[in-house]
Amino acid sequence: MIRTILILFLLISPASAKCKYYAHADVKNNQLVNKVETYTCDEKDNIFVQFITDEKYHDALTMVFIALLENL
Repeated sequence: MIRTILILFLLISPASAKCKYYAHADVKNNQLVNKVETYTCDEKDNIFVQFITDEKYHDALTMVFIALLENL
């Protein structure tokens, strides 16, 4: 039970993203025409994806993999 909660806690990351909002429109006769809104966010990957793909965790991932193979 505790292992499951710990794994779920590590896989879930809070929504902390850097977001940008842009809006463009044409003005004709004091009215907005062709309004285009763009909302983009850059989010970090969760810790599991970072652990597998990030270069700084390469040695730790290798050791975990070897330890798992030894215990099988």
